[in-house]
Amino acid sequence: MKQLLILVFLCGTTVFSQNKKHFIKITFNDGPLQGTHTFYPEKGNYMSQANLELFEGASNVNASKLMTADGFQIHYINRHFAGEASEGTHDTKKFTSGCGSLNFIDGNNSQPYKKIDGDFTGCSPTTITKVSAWKDGIVKKRRTVSGHFEDTIQLKIRNDDGSEKTVETTVKVEFTVNESRRK
Repeated sequence: MKQLLILVFLCGTTVFSQNKKHFIKITFNDGPLQGTHTFYPEKGNYMSQANLELFEGASNVNASKLMTADGFQIHYINRHFAGEASEGTHDTKKFTSGCGSLNFIDGNNSQPYKKIDGDFTGCSPTTITKVSAWKDGIVKKRRTVSGHFEDTIQLKIRNDDGSEKTVETTVKVEFTVNESRRK
Protein backbone atom coordinates (compact mmCIF):
# COMPACT_ATOMS: atom_id res chain seq x y z
CA MET A 1 0.00 0.00 0.00
CA LYS A 2 2.82 2.40 0.88
CA GLN A 3 4.52 1.70 -2.46
CA LEU A 4 1.27 2.37 -4.31
CA LEU A 5 0.89 5.76 -2.58
CA ILE A 6 4.49 6.67 -3.45
CA LEU A 7 3.88 5.68 -7.08
CA VAL A 8 0.68 7.78 -7.25
CA PHE A 9 2.53 10.75 -5.69
CA LEU A 10 5.42 10.47 -8.17
CA CYS A 11 3.07 10.20 -11.15
CA GLY A 12 1.05 13.18 -9.95
CA THR A 13 4.22 15.22 -9.38
CA THR A 14 5.47 14.36 -12.88
CA VAL A 15 2.18 15.35 -14.53
CA PHE A 16 2.01 18.62 -12.54
CA SER A 17 5.59 19.57 -13.31
CA GLN A 18 5.12 18.87 -17.03
CA ASN A 19 2.07 21.14 -17.01
CA LYS A 20 4.13 24.00 -15.52
CA LYS A 21 7.15 23.65 -17.81
CA HIS A 22 6.29 26.54 -20.14
CA PHE A 23 5.20 29.94 -18.83
CA ILE A 24 5.20 33.71 -19.25
CA LYS A 25 5.79 35.77 -16.09
CA ILE A 26 4.99 39.50 -16.27
CA THR A 27 5.72 42.08 -13.60
CA PHE A 28 3.94 45.43 -14.08
CA ASN A 29 5.54 48.26 -12.09
CA ASP A 30 2.26 50.18 -11.78
CA GLY A 31 -1.14 50.62 -13.42
CA PRO A 32 -4.26 48.44 -13.18
CA LEU A 33 -2.26 45.20 -13.53
CA GLN A 34 0.47 46.15 -11.01
CA GLY A 35 2.31 43.18 -9.56
CA THR A 36 3.65 39.87 -10.82
CA HIS A 37 1.49 37.44 -12.78
CA THR A 38 2.69 34.00 -13.92
CA PHE A 39 0.71 32.54 -16.82
CA TYR A 40 0.72 28.83 -17.78
CA PRO A 41 -0.92 26.92 -20.63
CA GLU A 42 -4.40 25.81 -19.60
CA LYS A 43 -4.61 22.03 -19.22
CA GLY A 44 -6.86 20.45 -21.83
CA ASN A 45 -7.00 23.56 -24.06
CA TYR A 46 -4.94 22.86 -27.20
CA MET A 47 -5.10 26.59 -28.14
CA SER A 48 -3.37 27.56 -24.89
CA GLN A 49 0.33 27.62 -25.82
CA ALA A 50 3.66 29.36 -25.17
CA ASN A 51 5.96 29.17 -28.22
CA LEU A 52 8.92 30.60 -30.08
CA GLU A 53 8.92 30.75 -33.88
CA LEU A 54 11.70 31.64 -36.31
CA PHE A 55 10.62 33.36 -39.53
CA GLU A 56 12.77 35.21 -42.07
CA GLY A 57 15.66 35.82 -39.67
CA ALA A 58 13.60 36.95 -36.67
CA SER A 59 12.35 35.07 -33.63
CA ASN A 60 8.93 35.66 -32.08
CA VAL A 61 8.13 34.67 -28.51
CA ASN A 62 4.35 34.30 -28.44
CA ALA A 63 1.66 32.83 -26.24
CA SER A 64 -2.10 32.67 -26.29
CA LYS A 65 -4.82 31.91 -23.78
CA LEU A 66 -2.51 31.40 -20.79
CA MET A 67 -3.92 31.39 -17.25
CA THR A 68 -2.67 32.21 -13.76
CA ALA A 69 -3.45 29.84 -10.88
CA ASP A 70 -6.34 32.14 -9.83
CA GLY A 71 -7.95 32.22 -13.31
CA PHE A 72 -6.57 35.50 -14.71
CA GLN A 73 -6.04 35.05 -18.47
CA ILE A 74 -3.68 36.75 -20.90
CA HIS A 75 -5.32 36.47 -24.29
CA TYR A 76 -2.18 37.03 -26.37
CA ILE A 77 1.44 38.22 -26.10
CA ASN A 78 4.26 38.39 -28.63
CA ARG A 79 7.79 39.80 -28.72
CA HIS A 80 10.13 39.88 -31.72
CA PHE A 81 13.93 39.81 -31.72
CA ALA A 82 16.55 39.51 -34.43
CA GLY A 83 18.10 36.16 -35.22
CA GLU A 84 17.69 32.63 -33.97
CA ALA A 85 17.29 31.98 -30.26
CA SER A 86 20.75 31.45 -28.81
CA GLU A 87 22.13 32.32 -25.40
CA GLY A 88 22.99 35.99 -25.13
CA THR A 89 21.44 39.37 -25.87
CA HIS A 90 19.42 39.97 -29.04
CA ASP A 91 18.30 43.27 -30.55
CA THR A 92 14.58 43.75 -30.84
CA LYS A 93 12.96 43.62 -34.25
CA LYS A 94 10.25 46.23 -34.77
CA PHE A 95 6.88 45.26 -36.19
CA THR A 96 3.84 47.51 -36.68
CA SER A 97 3.64 50.12 -33.87
CA GLY A 98 6.31 48.64 -31.60
CA CYS A 99 8.28 45.50 -31.03
CA GLY A 100 5.55 43.31 -29.66
CA SER A 101 2.17 43.43 -28.03
CA LEU A 102 -0.10 41.84 -25.47
CA ASN A 103 -3.78 41.90 -24.65
CA PHE A 104 -6.19 40.85 -21.95
CA ILE A 105 -9.89 40.18 -22.51
CA ASP A 106 -12.27 39.87 -19.55
CA GLY A 107 -14.26 36.89 -20.81
CA ASN A 108 -15.93 36.10 -17.45
CA ASN A 109 -16.73 39.75 -16.66
CA SER A 110 -14.80 39.55 -13.39
CA GLN A 111 -12.56 42.60 -13.99
CA PRO A 112 -13.42 46.32 -14.20
CA TYR A 113 -12.23 46.37 -17.83
CA LYS A 114 -13.50 44.72 -21.01
CA LYS A 115 -10.18 44.72 -22.84
CA ILE A 116 -6.59 45.90 -22.42
CA ASP A 117 -4.34 46.23 -25.47
CA GLY A 118 -0.65 46.91 -24.99
CA ASP A 119 2.32 47.68 -27.22
CA PHE A 120 5.96 47.29 -26.17
CA THR A 121 7.35 50.70 -27.16
CA GLY A 122 10.83 50.82 -25.61
CA CYS A 123 12.17 48.04 -27.87
CA SER A 124 14.89 47.04 -25.42
CA PRO A 125 17.00 43.92 -26.12
CA THR A 126 15.83 40.40 -25.25
CA THR A 127 18.19 38.17 -23.30
CA ILE A 128 18.08 34.41 -23.90
CA THR A 129 19.37 32.66 -20.77
CA LYS A 130 18.96 28.98 -21.67
CA VAL A 131 18.37 26.89 -24.77
CA SER A 132 17.91 23.14 -24.41
CA ALA A 133 19.11 20.57 -26.94
CA TRP A 134 16.77 19.66 -29.79
CA LYS A 135 14.65 16.53 -29.19
CA ASP A 136 13.39 14.60 -32.20
CA GLY A 137 9.69 13.88 -32.55
CA ILE A 138 7.89 12.07 -35.35
CA VAL A 139 7.18 15.20 -37.43
CA LYS A 140 9.03 17.99 -35.60
CA LYS A 141 12.02 18.54 -33.43
CA ARG A 142 11.52 20.56 -30.22
CA ARG A 143 13.50 22.48 -27.65
CA THR A 144 12.85 24.79 -24.73
CA VAL A 145 14.01 28.43 -24.75
CA SER A 146 14.17 30.66 -21.64
CA GLY A 147 14.85 34.37 -21.40
CA HIS A 148 13.67 37.79 -20.31
CA PHE A 149 13.35 41.47 -21.23
CA GLU A 150 12.36 44.71 -19.54
CA ASP A 151 10.51 47.34 -21.53
CA THR A 152 8.09 50.24 -21.58
CA ILE A 153 4.54 49.32 -22.49
CA GLN A 154 1.61 51.50 -23.45
CA LEU A 155 -1.72 50.04 -22.32
CA LYS A 156 -5.03 51.10 -23.83
CA ILE A 157 -7.75 50.13 -21.36
CA ARG A 158 -11.44 49.84 -22.31
CA ASN A 159 -13.50 49.73 -19.11
CA ASP A 160 -16.89 48.11 -18.47
CA ASP A 161 -18.52 51.56 -18.25
CA GLY A 162 -17.36 52.41 -21.79
CA SER A 163 -14.58 54.78 -20.75
CA GLU A 164 -11.07 54.45 -22.16
CA LYS A 165 -7.74 55.23 -20.57
CA THR A 166 -4.14 55.00 -21.75
CA VAL A 167 -1.41 54.12 -19.25
CA GLU A 168 2.34 53.86 -19.81
CA THR A 169 4.34 51.67 -17.44
CA THR A 170 7.41 49.45 -17.37
CA VAL A 171 7.32 45.69 -17.30
CA LYS A 172 9.68 42.79 -16.81
CA VAL A 173 8.80 39.67 -18.77
CA GLU A 174 10.38 36.27 -18.11
CA PHE A 175 9.57 33.25 -20.25
CA THR A 176 10.21 29.59 -20.86
CA VAL A 177 8.61 28.55 -24.14
CA ASN A 178 8.57 25.70 -26.63
CA GLU A 179 10.26 26.00 -30.02
CA SER A 180 9.45 23.43 -32.68
CA ARG A 181 10.52 23.01 -36.29
CA ARG A 182 9.63 20.56 -39.00
CA LYS A 183 12.36 18.04 -39.71
